[in-house]
Amino acid sequence: MNRVRRWLSDHVVPSSGFGAKFVLLAALVPSAFAGVQALRVGAGYAADSAVDERTRARQEVLLAIPRESGVLINIPYADMPASPELVNLGKRSTHALERCLADNVDANARALSAIVLEALGDRRSLPALQGALEDWDAGVRRRVVRALGAMPDKSSVGPLIGLFERKDEEPQIRREIVKALGSITEQRVVAFLRKELKLALLGSSPEKEELRGVLFDALWLNRHLMDRNTLIGDVEQALKSDDPGLRVSAMFAASELRTPKLIPALLPLMESSVPEIANKAIYALGRIGDKTATKALLMRLPMVRESRTLNNLAFALERLDKKAFYAEIAKTIAHKQGLIRLNAAFVLGDVAHEEGLPLLEKALSDENDFVRGGAIVAIGKLALDGTMRASALKMLEPLTTDANLTIREAAIYAMHALTPGGRADLLHDRLFIGLDPRKHSAVIRRAALALGDANDARVRDYLLDCTLSYGCSIERTGRAFIAQPRAADTGRILLGWTRQNYHLTKLVGALKPAGAVPLAMSSLREAWHMPEGTATIESLQLLGGLGDPSAMELVDQRTSTSARWPRIVALVAAGRLGNSTAAARLMTELDDVGQESMPDISRALAAVLEPAFRSALEPSLRERTKSTDPSLALSTGAVLLSWDPYDGFFRFLDGLASTSSFERELAAHYLKKNRDPKVTWALRRALAREQRADVRDRLRTLLDERGT
Repeated sequence: MNRVRRWLSDHVVPSSGFGAKFVLLAALVPSAFAGVQALRVGAGYAADSAVDERTRARQEVLLAIPRESGVLINIPYADMPASPELVNLGKRSTHALERCLADNVDANARALSAIVLEALGDRRSLPALQGALEDWDAGVRRRVVRALGAMPDKSSVGPLIGLFERKDEEPQIRREIVKALGSITEQRVVAFLRKELKLALLGSSPEKEELRGVLFDALWLNRHLMDRNTLIGDVEQALKSDDPGLRVSAMFAASELRTPKLIPALLPLMESSVPEIANKAIYALGRIGDKTATKALLMRLPMVRESRTLNNLAFALERLDKKAFYAEIAKTIAHKQGLIRLNAAFVLGDVAHEEGLPLLEKALSDENDFVRGGAIVAIGKLALDGTMRASALKMLEPLTTDANLTIREAAIYAMHALTPGGRADLLHDRLFIGLDPRKHSAVIRRAALALGDANDARVRDYLLDCTLSYGCSIERTGRAFIAQPRAADTGRILLGWTRQNYHLTKLVGALKPAGAVPLAMSSLREAWHMPEGTATIESLQLLGGLGDPSAMELVDQRTSTSARWPRIVALVAAGRLGNSTAAARLMTELDDVGQESMPDISRALAAVLEPAFRSALEPSLRERTKSTDPSLALSTGAVLLSWDPYDGFFRFLDGLASTSSFERELAAHYLKKNRDPKVTWALRRALAREQRADVRDRLRTLLDERGT
């Protein structure tokens, strides 16, 4: 239920008209207690005797929804079940919500129905939602438009454009209509958006002017439907507009298109007094990579007053003309202002070429300790080999005993980075021990983590204490405890889990310490009065990770709860323990849940390690990657991508090339979320082979965002 609340909290919109309320807030608060009780009753527990009649009535309505499509027609908003309860029912509630949207006279009840239909993403509700565009209440219409945008379909284009063109429609709803149209891929949409953007650029009215940015963004989502020269012309026109927000969107587009045709429109924007516009213009010029921009960038470099602008200029120049860049950065690192010298040092480190070493060597003798420290850090980032590396190490060696701890620390880490095999001796002897923990705890912790990365056993106890106290990230330290398990450490980790340190769940599951199974089973029994509580979820996940079949019966009992999320977690755990029916039941859940829950299920399935359970799930997952519903297709594809990035990537390449802008954006979203280096490699390989210009644009952008 909390997951649904978090998701829906991004969608709070006030209803208009008599008795206006915040629809979502009212949906959640009055029925919160009722929701918990309904879940308890469904799980086989008796409701508290103090529950009032209204709560009982809501429970009865909730039970009737899957069976009686008209049950919500005459229910006033105050008696409606809570949003999480309706979402928990899944697509079984679609028909009742459609009827409520059409026939309930309470505007807030109708708005709530639209909210839940959006969360469900059940395309069977499209006709009902399209009909509700005529609703008298503006708050309901806005919710309906957003729901249609979440379920993009060509049948919605005509009704949405018709509503947009009504003279009495509210400006806020027109904005939502434009956003919804942007997710629907069709030439009619492109023609409409281009026409409206042209009118907005002419400044025919204040409302039209305010639509400029959202119109451009919606058009950009459909860029693959446009002739490339036409698209470039539209971006150029937006760059030349007097609208700052529109210019920012256009510069983002220019950095993806990377055509020299946009350079003349970008160059004047470097002079903008608005740092965001100047920076994005410089960034776009760097990404375009055409040398005709070099002179203008070089002229701008000495005038820089802001560090981010300097960084963007440096990267752009280094990409366009390396010789000219190093000539100019040599002047900048000798600038009279210390802050400029400091930023120049960081730029040389970020560029990371050996040509920067002589410039940084001079900065090591700077009077400003911050500049010295920045130069040391930068040297540690350089790609050096042979004599250049030896020269750098010789420069750094004396600084490892510098009186200034910050300088000393920076030099040690730079030497550790440049030396093959690292310098664990320096990290341990000069940073981890010998310092006062009360004064330098952060320095000591950093050294311990670096030593832990090198599997240095001398910091093992420190890292365990740090992890158990939440001072060190389990993602950083956990690998060492798994690679070299010690009984004493494992026992403390299990004890920490019993004290509700649930960040340890995956680690305990990987270590499988003696006694963990009965403890996790006891925790599950103890917590079951709150089916959606953290203890219940973590206990189920731990039992799945431990893999002991003796827990099967208890876990299997939990798969019958009416609370969907714990039911799904229990099914995943049961499947990991060997339950032969879990895979089929999970696919049934996946087909019924709302689209807002699909990423959660995808993450849960991605965590499955057991080959037998993966084999049971894979055929059904692979079949669903072919679904016409992009949310289902790509959420299941994301599981296969996590299991085998090389094989799973092809579905996402198809997604990036889809005719649907919605599917393209969703594919990009899942690729961004998966940070596996193998996915990065697959993106590079795809870019090298890809012939479609618009797909190449997106692949380059995804790689840029990964820092490659």
